[in-house]
Amino acid sequence: KFHFLPENLSIESELIPETRYRGIYEVTLYKAKIRITGFYDFDKLQTIKFSELLKNSTDSYLSFNISDLKGIQENVRIKWNDNDKEVNPGLKNQEIFKNGFITNVELSSDVKKYYFDIILQLKGSENLEFIPIGKLTEVSMKSTWNNPSFFGEFLPSSREIKESGFNAEWRINHFNREYPQEWSNNKYNLYNSSFGVKLLIPVDEYQKTMRTSKYGIMIIILTFVSFFMIEIFSQKGLHPIQYLLVGLSLVIFYSILLSISEYILFHYSYIVASVLVVSIIGIYTSSIYSSRIFGIIISVCLILFYGFMYIILQLQDYSLLIGNIALFLILAAIMYSTRKVNWYELFSNKNNIE
Repeated sequence: KFHFLPENLSIESELIPETRYRGIYEVTLYKAKIRITGFYDFDKLQTIKFSELLKNSTDSYLSFNISDLKGIQENVRIKWNDNDKEVNPGLKNQEIFKNGFITNVELSSDVKKYYFDIILQLKGSENLEFIPIGKLTEVSMKSTWNNPSFFGEFLPSSREIKESGFNAEWRINHFNREYPQEWSNNKYNLYNSSFGVKLLIPVDEYQKTMRTSKYGIMIIILTFVSFFMIEIFSQKGLHPIQYLLVGLSLVIFYSILLSISEYILFHYSYIVASVLVVSIIGIYTSSIYSSRIFGIIISVCLILFYGFMYIILQLQDYSLLIGNIALFLILAAIMYSTRKVNWYELFSNKNNIE
């Protein structure tokens, strides 16, 4: 088998983005209109003479790589030297590409330059990649998506990002990659030279903190309930000012989380903020109750609460369900542990103390 790459490859692509939702999470889909043009110049063959190539020309075909054939929306249109060609799904061999389609082509002793023109429409999600198989590869891309992330072996030679979308262009020659324009028998990994764009959903650290803050009231209520339970069993009440100070400590957790997450990853920021808040409230509780035990109890409760909240943030579609089940179990535990408490006597004694 002889493998030949085009002398020139030009790709024009337009991405039409669409945002959909999975639970509370956004997913970016796109429709891509792509036109691929270029040519082969067999007058520049180096490893084999064109006359030798013609002996096996009945088995000549043009192969095209696409990672998921289900993304093809309409019939692929291919022209080979201005002649329409029939497209067949699948590849004759997988030495170079894993998935894709082919079209059989004819070679003639009278013609050594062959032009191709391919038009297709794809549906995909999040990212679109290309492989620079041309001796000169030029790619132009445009979209109304205004938050692209360019990745891969080659970054755009020029790009423009606005609120209305982005435009990007790549210009890559064969000296920039590790495989030749023609070969036989040898195998090369063309995927290592891929490049492209990701359509990022702008979820920054501020938004992650905002999602965390939605559970803030739940954490404050659970913490106050924990203190109230300690009041019941220790028979020592807390002043409203002390509740206020604890509440402020819980609120400042989100400010600490936001400020630290500007410099380090979110989960590390979450750990740091949690440790600081748990430590200060635990020490404060030990001090006001003159007992290390109560400080440890509150600290353990807070660790469980913050751990529970972090898990809820990771559960995606099931976060609401799991959260409500957990709250139900907590309420059941409180009801069970206080089932023998005489509330009239408790509040009567408290008023007498005051």
